[in-house]
Amino acid sequence: MGGERLIIGACTPPRRCVRRSNQKENLDLRTFSSELQTLQRLARFAMKRIGEDRIAQVAGSLTFTTMLAIVPLATVAFALFTAFPIFSTFQMSLQTFLAQHLMPDQINNQIFKYLNQFASKAKGLTTAGMIVLFVTSVMTMMTVESALNVIWRVAKPRPFAQRVLVYWAIITLGPLLIGVSLSISSYLFTQSSALASGHVPLLIEWTLTGASLPLTALAFALLYVYLPNCSVAWRDAVVGGLAAAIAFELAKRGFGYYVRRMPTYTAVYGAFSLVPLFLLWVYLCWFITLAGATIVSALPAIRLGQFHRRHYPGSDLLDALELLVRLDEMRDAGKPGLTPVELARMLRCDIDTVTRLLNKLDRRGWVTPLAGEAAPRYVLIANPAQVTVGRLFDMFVVDRRELEYQLRLDSTRVDAALLLDALHNPKLDLTLAVLVAARSVRGAPQGSGKTLRSPWPQQST
Repeated sequence: MGGERLIIGACTPPRRCVRRSNQKENLDLRTFSSELQTLQRLARFAMKRIGEDRIAQVAGSLTFTTMLAIVPLATVAFALFTAFPIFSTFQMSLQTFLAQHLMPDQINNQIFKYLNQFASKAKGLTTAGMIVLFVTSVMTMMTVESALNVIWRVAKPRPFAQRVLVYWAIITLGPLLIGVSLSISSYLFTQSSALASGHVPLLIEWTLTGASLPLTALAFALLYVYLPNCSVAWRDAVVGGLAAAIAFELAKRGFGYYVRRMPTYTAVYGAFSLVPLFLLWVYLCWFITLAGATIVSALPAIRLGQFHRRHYPGSDLLDALELLVRLDEMRDAGKPGLTPVELARMLRCDIDTVTRLLNKLDRRGWVTPLAGEAAPRYVLIANPAQVTVGRLFDMFVVDRRELEYQLRLDSTRVDAALLLDALHNPKLDLTLAVLVAARSVRGAPQGSGKTLRSPWPQQST
């Protein structure tokens, strides 16, 4: 019996080992649960951003704008290929792609014949005609820039002359990059077809298609970097451009398969089937472009880990106070301000919140961006001795001026006079300078003789 007990005791794992094993399993479960919750918050953040940016609605609006401006834009783009014979191969590649993925075979030749005629006749337009063509193209690009500025929460567009130069570069270089991309893809596919005696496996076909991805991703990245009037990191633009390029390639294949295999629109609309098919494709293109822009604009917040930060009533007030204090510290240290990304990292909040707060404070005249900076750096120009909690409260929590006006109309069943008196709380006259000074001497013992003094001279408001 003793030997049996010894054997059983030797085979039974010690309690300490069992406890450690359970602790490790619990730790793994907690880690997995934490990562799963992070993914869930990230998914909610993505859906929230898509809803806030109204990607679906904006894509529909841009689709309608594109339908109105397609002839001027196509004329300008194809005029580049017509003016330079060296680009004729790129033009044929671009036309082949459009014919395969946009239109039924019955009408594509006629459509491209008209587009080539438009491009060839662009040289013979009068000065007035060229001006109208140019203005229409610029207005279309202004609409696109406005949509991207909304995604990046940009309040002010760039100067008009600079915008025109950027638009012209996009209109001319964009089709050229796409044409080169498609030309390379077509050339590699043709060469591989010859080597394989006309039979190319699906894996090789997809691999060759991937050769055009870098140029397509570059086109999207250039759009995301140079069109919105803000500083966009190249690494973020490349990530978003690559995601948009992959989605674009998938959309090309899916749409081409749909047009070839599902001739429903052709059977119903006949020759007019081009219209709904073209609308659908343009909508998909704009949706992919805007979704890529949303990814690029959200990457800084995701990188900082602040995509799940909870906003509550009064959080803007606290963030604005902290933002002003940080800028005041930079000014006292003699440093040239802070960028929105640096402020977001210091405040541990998302870049959208920082941009929104900076825009409000800029309109109030308390902060301003430095001129001539590639990445805007904001500096404090207000006197902290005059920035009161009450003024920030009115800006970010409640509009007391409008509330007082409504109360004076006597349209409520509460005592308006008593409520008006409560709104004028003298404690809200506490200034930012006093708050900062109180923080710096919080640890000083009472009676030490230290007093709270503002580093700014007192001025009348």
